[in-house]
Amino acid sequence: MKNILLSSAAIALLAGAASAEITWTGDAELGYNDDFEDGFYIDADLDVTATQELNNGWTASLTFGFELNDTNGGNVYDPFGALVSEGDEDGFNADDNLTVSVYNDMFSFTYGDIEYAAVSYWKGVSDMEANDFSEYDDESVLRVDVDYGMYKGGISATVDNETGDLYGLNLGVQADFDMFYVSFAYQEEDDDLLAVGIPGNTVQDTDVLANADANGGDLDGSEIYALAVGTNYAGADIRLAYVSNETADIDSLGLQVSYPVGPVTLTGYYVSESDDRSWGKDETYGLTAAYEDGPITLLAHYEDFGGEEEYNVEGAYDFGMGLVVTAGYIDGDDNGDNDFASYIVAEYDLGGGASFLASYADANSDAAKETDDIDTGLGGYELYSGATMALTLEF
Repeated sequence: MKNILLSSAAIALLAGAASAEITWTGDAELGYNDDFEDGFYIDADLDVTATQELNNGWTASLTFGFELNDTNGGNVYDPFGALVSEGDEDGFNADDNLTVSVYNDMFSFTYGDIEYAAVSYWKGVSDMEANDFSEYDDESVLRVDVDYGMYKGGISATVDNETGDLYGLNLGVQADFDMFYVSFAYQEEDDDLLAVGIPGNTVQDTDVLANADANGGDLDGSEIYALAVGTNYAGADIRLAYVSNETADIDSLGLQVSYPVGPVTLTGYYVSESDDRSWGKDETYGLTAAYEDGPITLLAHYEDFGGEEEYNVEGAYDFGMGLVVTAGYIDGDDNGDNDFASYIVAEYDLGGGASFLASYADANSDAAKETDDIDTGLGGYELYSGATMALTLEF
């Protein structure tokens, strides 16, 4: 309801300006899957963006979306109107993606489903355990950004959509100099949001958020400091980063180097973790090789996290005339990750934002079998488990 009222007020604010620019964008996917969806499915989104130039170089913008749900039915009520069972509603429903912003060349003020300031400006190293800048479901972010040439930064507050309560603050800053860059990030959130017995793991549940507020939770938990410095030297991108999670009592120190060798880009990283972590794993290291030349693209990645290995090998070939075939294998020891599968994808570009996709993903973990989000390293696909055929349209 709060989002509906806010969006209504924002629409009314912009409606008075006769010269406001209104744009409509959307996409739709009609497909068939024999595993996860167990039949035909449709997924469609429609987004509306309104912009209006204000005085003194300022611009106002509003974005709001709708989603078409293809489900098995809505709520069931008894003859007296009491809810018997809860289901999803068919038809168009409002997305939880309202974004309202006012900005000029130096400042921007934004509210909505956007990224945290800490995540946007801090340049860390891959897979640092203490890097637990949190994100929750059913949240909105109120954010202020400043762009002053080589200095950039922002501060943001996180708000629960259900209760309207504030439960997190964070900031990020970045400075780019001639020979190097520096970035810093800080987060503080309600200490009642940490899962019991799992340092650094944050519960993503609005009921927990409401419970934390009801118990007088203050913004004195999950406190994180992060600092990174980097440079580009002789073609190599070198980055050193440090993160301290004060609440979980862990810290991470990492070094990452990327270097191009002809058509191959090599990236290696090493992270030293604090000895007092509950898992007893004190280091992480990984290596990625990315090759791109003509129609061929290859990607190989390996990581060792305290003896737990994760790797993927993927390749793509562009046959021309819009046809690209991608295949790969992704595996590891962490069952909490859903990206464990062998897959093949053939995508044909029909032009005008339309494409046809045929894929097969053989999930090799229970988590991957139960998701529609098996992420690939190449192509940026989010695959369903099993065989899928899908027609996608963009407007």
